[in-house]
Amino acid sequence: MRTEPTVQLSADNVEATTDGKTRLEGDVTLRYQDTRIRAPLVEYDRETGEARTEGGAEFANARYAIGADRAAVDLDASTARFEGAEFTLYERGARGQAEHIDLADDLSVSMDRVRYTTCAQPSRGWTLKASHITLDPQEGLGTASHARLNFLGVPVLYAPYFYFPIDDRRRTGFLMPNIGDSAETGFDISTPFYWNLGSWYDALITPRYMARRGSQLQAEGRYLLDNGRGELRYEYLPNDETLQIRRSLFGFEHQGVLSDRWEIAADFTEVSDRGYFEDLGTTLDLAAISHLEREARIAYQAPAWFSSVLTVEDYQTIDRTVAPADEPYRRLPRLQLNALSPNDWNQMRVGLATEYVNFERDNAVEGTRLDLKPFVRLRHDAVGWFVASQVDYRYTAYDLRDRNDGRPTTITRELPSASVDAGLRFDRIAKAGLVQTLEPRIYYLYTPYRDQDAIPLFETDDPDFSFVQLFSRNRFSGVDRIADANQVTAAFTTRILELATGKTRFEAALGQIYRLQPSEVTLPDEPGTAGRDNSDIVGTLRWLPVDWLRLGVGAQWDPARTQLNRANTSIKFRPRPGYRFDLGYRFRRDLLEQTDLVVQLPLNQTWSVVGRWNYALDDASTREAVIGAEYKACCWTGRVAWRRYIANTRGEFNTSVYLQLELTGLSRIGAGIKEFLPD
Repeated sequence: MRTEPTVQLSADNVEATTDGKTRLEGDVTLRYQDTRIRAPLVEYDRETGEARTEGGAEFANARYAIGADRAAVDLDASTARFEGAEFTLYERGARGQAEHIDLADDLSVSMDRVRYTTCAQPSRGWTLKASHITLDPQEGLGTASHARLNFLGVPVLYAPYFYFPIDDRRRTGFLMPNIGDSAETGFDISTPFYWNLGSWYDALITPRYMARRGSQLQAEGRYLLDNGRGELRYEYLPNDETLQIRRSLFGFEHQGVLSDRWEIAADFTEVSDRGYFEDLGTTLDLAAISHLEREARIAYQAPAWFSSVLTVEDYQTIDRTVAPADEPYRRLPRLQLNALSPNDWNQMRVGLATEYVNFERDNAVEGTRLDLKPFVRLRHDAVGWFVASQVDYRYTAYDLRDRNDGRPTTITRELPSASVDAGLRFDRIAKAGLVQTLEPRIYYLYTPYRDQDAIPLFETDDPDFSFVQLFSRNRFSGVDRIADANQVTAAFTTRILELATGKTRFEAALGQIYRLQPSEVTLPDEPGTAGRDNSDIVGTLRWLPVDWLRLGVGAQWDPARTQLNRANTSIKFRPRPGYRFDLGYRFRRDLLEQTDLVVQLPLNQTWSVVGRWNYALDDASTREAVIGAEYKACCWTGRVAWRRYIANTRGEFNTSVYLQLELTGLSRIGAGIKEFLPD
C-alpha cells in the first residue's frame, strides 16, 4: 500500500478548527517531503493544502533557500509564491533578490525585478539585474529580459533578451568574446556563436575583427554518428588590409568504422597561402606548423593474425624556409599488409610485413617501392629474465621514373638481419614501502652491408639519437637506407617503486652501442662511423623525492671526442596549488643552448604573478617572454598578460597583450595565460 507524504507542523501555539484550518504562531516550522518552511505565523488549510505566512518566511529544500516578507505555498500542487524575497542557489553558489518568486510544480522558477550574483555579502564585484528571469531545470535553460551586467558598479553589458544554460547541456547562443592585441593583427576581438543543430551535430560560428587585417568569418561544424565522428572547418578573410589579398582555410577530419573489422579515416587541411598561420594564427603552435597533412585511410583487421591499411597521403608545405626540393613526397597510394601467426610453436612466431608505395613530387625523381620483410621471432619471458631473437629477410624493389642522371631505373635490394635481445630482472626491498629494481640488458644486431647509394631518399632521415634508439634495428628512419650493423648494445635501468601507490620515485638508465665494425651506409653529406667508433653514451634520470618536486636529466656523451653532444635538465617545484617554479636547460651541440624559466607566485590572497623566460645562451637573446598578473576576488578574476615571442619561420617577433575577465558562475571573457605556459 502506498503511503501519502505527511505534513509535519510544530509551533509555540496552535489553533485548529473543525473545518481543517490551522493557525500556528511562534517559531513555526512546517516540513513536507524535502521542503521546510519557518515563519513566526502560518495559516494552513488541510483541505486545500495551502499554507500562508505573515511576518516573514524562510523556505529551503535541497536546491535553494529563500527568505521572503510573505509566502504562499500550495503543498498539494507543489507550487509557491514569495514576495520581497532573497534567494540562495546552492549548486551554483549564487544569491540574489527579487520582488516576486514563483515556484512551479515542474521545479521551474520565475522571478521579477531580479538582482543576481555569486559574490558573497557584502561584496558586489558583479551584479546581473533583470526585469524578469525564468529558470527551467527541465530544459536546463534560463531566460532573462532587460538584463544589465554591472562590474564594480559600472554597467558593461545590456541585453533586451538573452538566455543562458543552468546545467551542462548544450545550448544555442553567443559565447563570451575573446579580446586581445598583437603586432600582427592589432586589436583582435572574436565573438563565438554556438549553434546546437541537433543531438548529433552542432556548429560554432565566430565573427572576428582584426584592426590590421580586417573582418574574418570562422565556422566549425562537428558531427557524431553511430559509426564515426568528424569535423568541418572553414575560415574566410575577404581582404587582408595589410597584404591586400584574400585568405582562407578549409579543413575536414573524419574517423569511423564500417564494421567491427573495417575502419576509415580522413584528414584534409588547406590554406590560401604559406603565411596564413603566422599572420592569423592565435597560438604559437599554429605558427610553428611546417606541413599540412592530407590523408585518407581505410584499414582492415582480421581477428587474430592479418591486417591491412590503404592510405593516400599528400601535404601542403607552408613553411616559407622549405625549398621545393626538400618538400615531402606524396604517397599515392600506400598499401601495407602485415601478418603474424596467432599462436606460437615452441615460443616461436612467424610474420610478414609488406608495403607498396607510389612516391610523387614535382620536379623530382618519382617511383614505386615494394618492400617485403618475412621474419621469425622467438621469445622466452620468465619472472627474472627474458631472451628474444628475430631473423628477417628484406626484399625491396624500386621502379623509378624521370631519371636523367644515367642511373638504373629499376633497383632491387636483398638484406637479411638478425638480432638477440636478453635481460635480467633483479629486485630488492630498499626500505619499508620501497622496492628497487635492477634490469641489465644486452642487445646484439647484425645486418650485412649493401651499397644503397643509387636508391633515392623518398622518406628516410637520421632521427634524433635517444635511449630508445639503442635497441633499434635500423639507425635510419624509413626504408630507403638500411644501415649495416655488427654491434652490441649494453644498457641497464634501475627504478625505485613505491609499493603502496605504484609511483616511480626514482629511475635511471644508461646505455651505449659498441660497434664491432664500422657502419658504412650513410646519408648524402654524412660521414660514416669511422673506424670502430662506438655510439654516444646515453643516460636519463628521473627523481621524484616528494610529490611536489620532480627532477629530470638526460645527456649524450661522446667518449671518443670527450664532449657533451646533447643535454637537458628540468626542475619542477609545485609545493602548493598556485605555486610553480620550473627551470629547464636544453643543449644540442652546434644547434642550440637554451634555458626556460616559468614562475607562478601568489603575492597574497588576491594577487598572483606569472612569468616565462626562454633565453638562448648561444646568441644571448630572448626567444620568448611572458609576464602576467592575476587578481582574484571572491566572485571574479581578472588576468592580464604581455607576451613577446618568435612568430614565424623568418625569426620575426610578435608582441601581444591579453586580457581576461572571469565572472564566477556566469562566464569568462577573453584569453587567459595558462595556454602560453608549458605543461
